[in-house]
Amino acid sequence: MERTHPGQERPPQPQHIGVAVITTSGIWPPDGYDPTPPHQKVRVQLERAARELRLTDTSNWVAKVAGRELDINASFIDNGLSGQVGIDYGPREGGGGRE
Repeated sequence: MERTHPGQERPPQPQHIGVAVITTSGIWPPDGYDPTPPHQKVRVQLERAARELRLTDTSNWVAKVAGRELDINASFIDNGLSGQVGIDYGPREGGGGRE
């Protein structure tokens, strides 16, 4: 197993994708991307990011890539994701309404 030094980005493993989760409370992992099996459900990485960033309630949050909402119960492949992916993760935007 290849070792990395603190602050050194881990390169994606063969047949893995690189995943970063971006929230208003921070980015996980803080440096680079986390090598992730492409058949893993998106939810697994979001839950891990929530733990690492100490997020308390993400029950109404949505995950998006390039403005497209993801099915977090499906895999990265099922969501059409590959390579290195930055997932925007945050509260669902309100309906707006009139002022």
